[in-house]
Amino acid sequence: MAKKREQQEAEIPISSMIDIVFLLIIFFVVTASLDKEVEDEMIRLANSPHGKPLTKKDPRGVTINIRENGKINVSGRLVDMGTLSAILTNQAAKYGNDIPIVIRGDRNVQHGYIKKVMDAVTNTKLYRVKFQAEKLERK
Repeated sequence: MAKKREQQEAEIPISSMIDIVFLLIIFFVVTASLDKEVEDEMIRLANSPHGKPLTKKDPRGVTINIRENGKINVSGRLVDMGTLSAILTNQAAKYGNDIPIVIRGDRNVQHGYIKKVMDAVTNTKLYRVKFQAEKLERK
């Protein structure tokens, strides 16, 4: 006598696939927002009709934001000149003196504040300095 086997339908475990999809979404949202931490939302950049766009960001680089009132923001936190010098010295010791420095100054900041930041960069023997501005669209 041959026993008749019941055919079972193949099922895909949807609940574990949904968990994996949610984990991937969370991962991409968190990693995408990390780049925004370096840019201070309170800064209104100066206009630059002839500037060249930044091509590729170097992950070793340091972005220094200078607000209109002269406050310095690095990686989402306000720092003083001593802390800024320590950050720059640490990065130079870790990666060398050719790391890129991007200075984002508010369009209304006094030049004296930017000069102090530039002096701190120079004192740490860093030399790859760029200034970030907004490119005007030509009509």
